[in-house]
Amino acid sequence: MAERSLLQSIRERELEASVKLDAARREAAELIEAARREAAAIIAEAEREAALAAGEFTRREMERISREAGDLRQREMERAEKTAAAGERYVEKATARIMEAVLPD
Repeated sequence: MAERSLLQSIRERELEASVKLDAARREAAELIEAARREAAAIIAEAEREAALAAGEFTRREMERISREAGDLRQREMERAEKTAAAGERYVEKATARIMEAVLPD
């Protein structure tokens, strides 16, 4: 009988170890799932922040390009006005030369 009770004791300990092992597996699976959820939340937040940052960068660059285009437009308008003003000085001389070339004396 002593052997039988020793075998029963061993079997009981095996069952206890098996129960503890199953509990540890469940706990590990829960921890893994929680870590996956947390990682997914972190990734989603990072993607959201990246999208916001990209939008902000695009907005700033568009403003910068718009300012540069406005500056270029303004410089070219000033240049055209200066050229036109410079040309106005020679209108009378040019008209006189054209008249001389076209009309006989």
